[in-house]
Amino acid sequence: MSVIRVDLNKCIGCQRCYKICPMDVFRFDYVRQKSVIAYPESCQSCGQCYLNCPAHSLGFTDGVYQHPLNAGR
Repeated sequence: MSVIRVDLNKCIGCQRCYKICPMDVFRFDYVRQKSVIAYPESCQSCGQCYLNCPAHSLGFTDGVYQHPLNAGR
């Protein structure tokens, strides 16, 4: 499972995903004022970017994200 951009137009350029990602998956494009998924192969599916995106512009390759603490319930 890896992070994906569901809709780049929804990205508001807040940089939350860029700043919170512990694996450095994101880069910020200062020209377009959007975060860019630069290294999806480094994604560990922690969900921090997804959970902290106020614009809901992120998702995961399997289409469904389940927080690790709620898995199996």
